[in-house]
Amino acid sequence: MFTDTHANKLGWLLDERFATLDGVQCAVLLSTDGMLHSRTSSIGHDQAERHAAIAASLRGAARTYSEEFRGGGLRQLLLELHEYVCLITQAGPNALLLVQTTGPDVDLAAIAHQMGELAVSVGDRMAVEARTPVRDAQAAG
Repeated sequence: MFTDTHANKLGWLLDERFATLDGVQCAVLLSTDGMLHSRTSSIGHDQAERHAAIAASLRGAARTYSEEFRGGGLRQLLLELHEYVCLITQAGPNALLLVQTTGPDVDLAAIAHQMGELAVSVGDRMAVEARTPVRDAQAAG
């Protein structure tokens, strides 16, 4: 397993939960502002960072849509592409969990269930601290 101390504190946990689950290509834990936190060993650091940035942008657009049209808040995003499916869900305070499947015809219910179970059972461990904007940090100091 590839170890990256910079951005993979819970990679072992993601591997444990998703490596043996049929249909999962990779999983990425990220902050709601798009910073990579952890990833499965099946995805490289650079690609995981791109997943994180795009997932946060998609979440932002979906939240705006929910607010604009009174959706009551965002639970989960599902991107159904020709080659695979991508699920993005809340995973703890300021944290999102992204799972990409190996193809379009996988057991999405089982994957979504595992994502939810992980978030409920260890959501506090997957929490990502909110970053303080530089201007606020300078004003406080």
